[in-house]
Amino acid sequence: MLGLLRKVLGHPFVYDQVRPRVVGGIDMQSLYDSLGSDAKRAVLDVGCGTGDALRHLHGVERYLGIDTDPVAVREARRRFGDRPNVRFECKFLQPADVTDFAPTGVVLSGVLHHLTNDEAEGVLRLALTSPTLVRLVTSDIVFLPGKLFNNVLAMMDRGRFCRDPDAYAALARHAGLELEAGITVASSPDNDRVRYFLMALVPKVPRS
Repeated sequence: MLGLLRKVLGHPFVYDQVRPRVVGGIDMQSLYDSLGSDAKRAVLDVGCGTGDALRHLHGVERYLGIDTDPVAVREARRRFGDRPNVRFECKFLQPADVTDFAPTGVVLSGVLHHLTNDEAEGVLRLALTSPTLVRLVTSDIVFLPGKLFNNVLAMMDRGRFCRDPDAYAALARHAGLELEAGITVASSPDNDRVRYFLMALVPKVPRS
């Protein structure tokens, strides 16, 4: 039963329309703002889903969205596929995707809590192979003390690797990234029952 529930929650319509109503709205603008204008020249969106990031990203010169869900990718192409310099691909992220696209900014929205520690660190290290990387931003469900409603929803999520803030930050450090900012944010300005953990990460070694 729990597996069926997670499958239903992962459907694009449920994720984009129903889930936000259950949690009182989802406003992810702060995630995309944390990229900063210097990282928005070429944005790689890993786990792009239905392409919702493009409703929030402004001034992007090139965008590549990658997701393994063909239903979500079809919807993303329907919504945004006619925009110039915007591309969606249904696949797992590969090293060539990073080197060929050379992103200045990488978005991992709702990705890390679906991955084991080794898998998560692998994706973060892969992002670091971009010679032009300025900043990487993440957003994930999070376990927080005293937040029962939030924690119950996190346990019901399809992602099986929800962590507390310290554990997410540790993944970044082990992968070779520096935590520029790590904050918990409410799902919307009017609802504090559900929170997300956002990280803005930069390479530890400055890029030339």
